[in-house]
Order: sequence, then structure tokens, then C-alpha cells
Amino acid sequence: MLQSLIIGFGRAGKGLHYHCLRKANQTGSHTSLFHPQVGVVDPNVGALGLSQARLTGFSSLAEVKGFEPENTVVHICTPPELHTASLLEVVKMGYRKIIMEKPLTTTEKELEVIRGIQDKYRCEVLVVANWLSSSLTKSIHALIKSNIFGPLRYLTAEQNKSRLSRTLANPSHQNAFDVEIPHLVALSLLLGGTNAIIKESEVKDMLFGDHVIPNMGMAKLTLHQDQGLISRLSSNLATPVRKRRIQLNFDSHVVFGYYPSAQDDSHAWLEICDGNGRLLDEQILHDDPLSAVFIEYYQYFAGIGEKPVSDLDFNAKVVTLICQAKKLCGLMTDESEPSDVSLTYNMVNMG
Repeated sequence: MLQSLIIGFGRAGKGLHYHCLRKANQTGSHTSLFHPQVGVVDPNVGALGLSQARLTGFSSLAEVKGFEPENTVVHICTPPELHTASLLEVVKMGYRKIIMEKPLTTTEKELEVIRGIQDKYRCEVLVVANWLSSSLTKSIHALIKSNIFGPLRYLTAEQNKSRLSRTLANPSHQNAFDVEIPHLVALSLLLGGTNAIIKESEVKDMLFGDHVIPNMGMAKLTLHQDQGLISRLSSNLATPVRKRRIQLNFDSHVVFGYYPSAQDDSHAWLEICDGNGRLLDEQILHDDPLSAVFIEYYQYFAGIGEKPVSDLDFNAKVVTLICQAKKLCGLMTDESEPSDVSLTYNMVNMG
């Protein structure tokens, strides 16, 4: 049985990681995998109202007691710019089982620092990539590998949702490439192969009322992958319509996938059509990908499951491709030097 220690109890830590850990612990088949007691490290712990009996709060990592490194999985849910410093602090405290919220990082230089930390401290870093654990994705992946429709020619994936209020309230992301695009790039690399190059990219501002938020409205990119596959990925964060959709074009068939669109939705749709658009098959799948991510990761850390795809090496490719997309559309030129991660970092903005 593994304990959980969440670093940062903001939207990701509380609303996603803790929510899914609690749900997984309550699932009958996994009660022996997840320890019911969860620890939270957040400088604002006193204002968080942690009233639940099985939730223990600490204002700093140095205060943590009762969570021994050999039996604890650490969830790093700080903003991306604090991931490197957060990782360094937890590994110096002896923790080696790490789950990092996406994106792993937003620059290639920070990526190399994180690589160095993993190599030096021999920790295991897994990155949240819930689309990869989706039952819909697994069905699509099996369909591609079966080659029943021949080679995959085009892959189109989009993840759209309104993020107007959250962007105004918390400007932690600098551009739309760092919000949902990491999920889409990971998905395309799983389905189409990791040998990929960026051919096109685009970013737009978020505009509403008198507000102009640079580079946070929409992000698009085009990948060229193995065997001539072209993948087009997009995310619109200023839309009234929530959508998580994938389309796969083969020579004579088209496959459509619709992922769960909200936290309270646990079903996905898979549709197979012929070249004329005639529906040949429709399946409704139970799909709870974020809970499935943590189950798979904890099974691996417990030594009873296979290593997940979304490790540091896999996510290094995700980060590199997104950085290339940023450079192509003018968001990134010569990167500034990474922060000195040997310094003790200020955790005030970790939520």
C-alpha cells in the first residue's frame, strides 16, 4: 500500500489529483494499493480548510512526518516554472517515486536540468498524460495496430474548453501551448510514433470584452510522423463549446473518438465510418482516464504493473516538439538560462 504526498494544493492538486486518489481508494479492487491517508504540502495550508480526517496538511516539506520515502508517491502539482525546484527538493528528502503534473516543463534547458536530477538521484519521474490511459485511446491504438483499415494517413485531435475566468484569475500559463496541447502531443506520439517533426504552428490571443490576453486564446500545430502520417492538433481556450475529439483518416475509413468532456462524465464514444461517411459501428465505452492514470502509475511503483509510457524520456520528446512549435510561431527564440535550482525556492505561488 502506497501513501500519497501532494506538493501544491491548487486546481491540479486538489481538484484533479486528490479527487482521483480519493475515488481510486474508494474503488473496491484498489483499496490495497492506495493508502487512505493523503499528505498535502502547501504554504497556504492554514487557509485551505483541510478538515477531512484522512488529509494531513504541512506548510513545507521539512515539516512532513509519517510519509516515509520508500512507501510514498509524491505528486508535484506546482506551476510548471516551479517543477524543477520542487523535484529537487523532494528528491533531496529521499523521495524517488514522482508523479509530475503536465507539462513536465516549458523549456528545453529546464528539461535538461530535470534529466540531470533524475540521473543523479535515481528517481522515477512519470508525467500525467490521462489521454494515454483512456479506454478510448486503447481501443483506437489496437485498431491502428491491427492494420484492418490499412495505414493511418491523417490524425486530427482537438481539446477545446472555455478558460476565460481561470486565465483572468490565475495567469500561471504564458501561452496556450502549455495548457492542453501537451496532452494532444502525447496522444499523437503514442498513436503515430515518436519520430516526429513540427511543420506548422500558430497561436492566437484570448479576446473578450476589453480584455486581451496575449497568446492564450488558441494554439495549433502540425506534426509529420512515421509512414507519412500528418497529425493536426489544436486547442481553443476561448470557446463556448467543450470538446475532446479525435479523428483518424485511413484510405477508405474514418474513425471518430469523443473523450469524456467533463470531470463528472465517464463515457466515451467510438464511431467507425466508411469513406462515404456511412456509420458502420458505434461503441459507448466506460472511460475514466485520469483515475486510470493513477491506478496504472501506482501499480508500477508498487511493482505489480508495467512501466507507463509517459516517463521522462517520452515527455522529453513532448517538451521538445512543443518548444519547436513555439519557436516556429515566434513565441520562443533563445531561451534564458534556467533558474538556479540549487537555491531554496519560494513556494508562495505554488498553488
